[in-house]
Amino acid sequence: MPEKQIKQSKAMSVSKSISLRKLIPYLLFQSILLVTACATTPDTATSSLALTDCTLSSSGMPLEVSAKCGTLEVLENPSNPQGRKINLNVAVMPAISRSAEAEPLFVLAGGPGQSIVEVFPAMYSSLYRIHEKRDIVLVDQRGTGKSNPLRCLDSNDESVDDEQAIALLKECPKTLDADLKYYTTDLAMQDLDQVRAALGYQSINLYGVSYGTRAALTYLKMYPKQVRSVVLDAVVDPAFVLYQDAAQDGQKSLEFFLSRCEADKDCASAYPKLREELDSILQDLDKTPAVITIPHPNTANPLELTVSKAFFTSMIFNTLYSPDLVALLPLSIHQVYTEKNYVPLIAQAYLLDGGVYDGMFYAVTCSEDAPLLSPVEAKKAGAESVFGDRTLDFIEVCNAWTKGNAPPVLRAPVSSDVPVLILSGEADPITPPWHAEHLSKSLPNSLHLIFKGMGHGNITTECATKIMDNFIEGATIKGLDTSCVKAVTPPPFFVDFSGPQP
Repeated sequence: MPEKQIKQSKAMSVSKSISLRKLIPYLLFQSILLVTACATTPDTATSSLALTDCTLSSSGMPLEVSAKCGTLEVLENPSNPQGRKINLNVAVMPAISRSAEAEPLFVLAGGPGQSIVEVFPAMYSSLYRIHEKRDIVLVDQRGTGKSNPLRCLDSNDESVDDEQAIALLKECPKTLDADLKYYTTDLAMQDLDQVRAALGYQSINLYGVSYGTRAALTYLKMYPKQVRSVVLDAVVDPAFVLYQDAAQDGQKSLEFFLSRCEADKDCASAYPKLREELDSILQDLDKTPAVITIPHPNTANPLELTVSKAFFTSMIFNTLYSPDLVALLPLSIHQVYTEKNYVPLIAQAYLLDGGVYDGMFYAVTCSEDAPLLSPVEAKKAGAESVFGDRTLDFIEVCNAWTKGNAPPVLRAPVSSDVPVLILSGEADPITPPWHAEHLSKSLPNSLHLIFKGMGHGNITTECATKIMDNFIEGATIKGLDTSCVKAVTPPPFFVDFSGPQP
């Protein structure tokens, strides 16, 4: 396997509907690796789910993983045996070793709205050691990938403005081939357990990242006897409500970034007034949005954009997900301030394409999060942050959506003796460590590791990969060597376009 790993945080791409960055600017995505996968395809164990050879690939990336694929038919409404059925897309990477362990690893994607089958090839190198001894199982959550996908906006239509996007999203439920009441996290975990049973596994290991941690915790609460171990990366605890704390958590992450630059000799020397420069940009954009034309980062064709304060701060927020992109952030801010050059910051945003099925995003979040939001509290929190209140458009869209019943199990506290490994990034803007600390109190057999200066999703580091490998191998937190955590640091800041100071 290649040693060099180029990490890529997941968020909405600027090119794929500018409006979406305002409407769903902060998502619960998983981190992605751009690496070359090297899987093998041993025979699978006999199961009641027919599997055939297939190749998994990530759109736009030269990444392929050999697997066995199949579909499992499930009821859209589990309480109606005579009702409509949908197909779940399932992919299995059989263990490389001939003496494989019995308990596979099920991987749960972020979003909500990512297809785990589509994004997995870019994650593969982090899970390669586990794959040597264990099957890896992927299930496209209902509403994503090839599991009755739910899409609203045309991701290639850059002409749609914010008002048009809101109107389209409000009308979208009428256009989808689905009963949206049945696309919630708990029903998706019922699907997951049906896949487990169909494949003949008695007990499984779970790895969930970002929104995938909500899914993993829900499965643990619903099917505790089927879970051998759990890894939670960037924790969404049961009390987490999307957008509720985003403005304040994002502000803390931004402050952490600015303070780190000020404390770094090279960054402080290259950008001695970075904080003032950022404040000046925000004040100017608040008065008058910038209308710019830049080369499209992918096609080089002219791309006209209106950069408002909300648009600009959304790009800043999403950049804070990834330490690799944070390394470029001082340079990007400085370029806007001194040259009115938005290209570096916007080009970075093109590295943050999450491939979200927006219909599934709203089906889940309008049912599980929107009803719990307080516009009054959101406005108050937003007033204390440069990121402001981003709930109004979200609530407006959700008011037009059919909502499912969010059962108590989703928000119920977790109480389990199952071994749980929890990974947090100190500078994560959307799921900072305090969410995991809140959760770990009810998990006596858990270990919470915080990676200094890191962002959203940390399995990409070699340290976290080794710890996770050892944890899943023994299904215990006892005796784990976590000494490498202290040595993990974010990449150095770029002092100019040539890179960091040598």
